[in-house]
Amino acid sequence: MKERLRNSKYAKPFFYIMFFLVMFVVFLYSSFPTEGIKQQVISQITDNTPFQAEIGSASITPPFSLKIKDLTLYRSKDNVLKIESLTVSPSVFSLFSSNNIFPFKAKLNGGEIKGTLSVNKSGSGLDEIKASVKHVNIDNIPAFMTGSEEAPVLKGALDGNLEIDFAPKALGEFHFTVDGLEVDNLMVKGIKLPALRGLESVFSGNIEGRITNVEELNLKGDGIDLQISGTAPLIWELTKGGVIDLGYRLEITGGEYAKYKGMLTPYLAQQRDGSLGGKIIGTVSNPKFEKGSVKRF
Repeated sequence: MKERLRNSKYAKPFFYIMFFLVMFVVFLYSSFPTEGIKQQVISQITDNTPFQAEIGSASITPPFSLKIKDLTLYRSKDNVLKIESLTVSPSVFSLFSSNNIFPFKAKLNGGEIKGTLSVNKSGSGLDEIKASVKHVNIDNIPAFMTGSEEAPVLKGALDGNLEIDFAPKALGEFHFTVDGLEVDNLMVKGIKLPALRGLESVFSGNIEGRITNVEELNLKGDGIDLQISGTAPLIWELTKGGVIDLGYRLEITGGEYAKYKGMLTPYLAQQRDGSLGGKIIGTVSNPKFEKGSVKRF
């Protein structure tokens, strides 16, 4: 076959074309304005989020995927989130739909987030996001997202998924778990609870319009069981404040937490099963604990 190709009258034109295509691709990737891409990405982040950003490097990889390395998001000098790599690729299915579809993959905090973003071709913004999270360490994420140094300190590995359709209004659902959850700096009525370790945790619900419906937020460990449900602002708008209306049920059965039950009883409603309950109302920036019976549990 190779011999026939060499002797063919089309051999020279074929090899010239192949040489031209190879050189064109090499030139395209070597001359692509990566510095301009870096600045454009940084500009989009700073213009549309409360974060500042720095990028280590940006490059185009076959077939026309944008790969960013060492993306650092800043709230302040001491409050940062580092993303080791972010790869975004256009989907061929975009050619046959009304949206630009971009599969993406990000590596951060020892884990990975991957999914797709759907952006309307009219330029009206994000239409849909689908994402799965695999073993992302959450140590610094709550403080980074809320921008508050008083936020509970969390540790553990996050797994789960979410799917949200933004057109014409936000509508979707999410389900997450945290492996080996630890919680510290947790305050109830001015009383700091001891650090909670080795917890089983589930966080699931749905999003409707500008509301997050928390169907299940459960923290369960040796001697303690905390359940929360209700409504809160959209997850990505927590930094803007917003009204919360959450009911909670706290059951303390023994161990190192037993002494705190007597301290908390005067401030929380005693349920028929012996657990303590109440509401968290007000705003994200100024939550208030209200004593009362909660019928959600």
